Amino acid sequence: MIDRQTLVLARIERAVALLQSHLFDTPPLDLAKLADAAALSPFHFHRLYRLVTGETCAQTISRLRLAAGARHLSAAATVTDAALQAGFSSSQAFAKAMKRQAHLSPSQLRDDPELLDVIAGRLSHPASGMAANPPGWLSVELVSLAPMRLMTVRTEHLYPDLFDTYGMLFEQAGGPEVVQAIIGMPRDDSDNQAGQFDSALLLSEAPRELPDNLFWQDSAQGDYLRTRHLGSFAGLEATVDNLYLTLLGMDDLWPADSPCIYHYLDDPEMVEESALRTYIYLPVVRSEPQ
Repeated sequence: MIDRQTLVLARIERAVALLQSHLFDTPPLDLAKLADAAALSPFHFHRLYRLVTGETCAQTISRLRLAAGARHLSAAATVTDAALQAGFSSSQAFAKAMKRQAHLSPSQLRDDPELLDVIAGRLSHPASGMAANPPGWLSVELVSLAPMRLMTVRTEHLYPDLFDTYGMLFEQAGGPEVVQAIIGMPRDDSDNQAGQFDSALLLSEAPRELPDNLFWQDSAQGDYLRTRHLGSFAGLEATVDNLYLTLLGMDDLWPADSPCIYHYLDDPEMVEESALRTYIYLPVVRSEPQ
């Protein structure tokens, strides 16, 4: 039987092939289509992509366009021609990206064909990936969750100002005495800080009415792989990454088509940062992926 990491790698390669075939599309190919090509849940595709390749989809597009621009430099009449052929809006945008990656300008690289060839080759491949980032040791358990009816606000930014967001939710709930759990659910992982995020509360008593920016939703029922993160919320994503990598080492579990759940157990105003506890739930299914 093929191991899970090899299976995920093969699926990500399908997404990369599709991305390459649409490399110069404006706007770039939709993430949902890339997830579909990889036969992965859109909730988990981008994180798995990043763990396998060592970069986000946007970074892959930028790197491959830059590699194309580097190859065009050797034959194009001008730097501007090379930039436009590689999908950059201007020679200035091309030069800025090249300096960020190679610490040299396109003009400097044109003057050194041997170095240009080396840079183009390096840009054709991601710098690192799953093999370069082995998972840290995690204590995990498989648990089953019933659906939770959650009062929710959705933001267009991963990790919004949580203090203000949850303060507003507590106010709408009617106070801390009716709050049973403080929940966060990242809807996607398009890069480190961008993407939709649901801040939510599980309540013992529902308010009569909700303002237009709030809504009710039920979390997904089923099996979850759970681990506990201890410490600053800033380190939460590294623990989430390790939970995904731990899952990929298991033969009988696969990410389910629903978002992760973060259960914040402590108030950062009352508990020292190093002692903050967060349960992370990664939804899983037991069947073999098709």
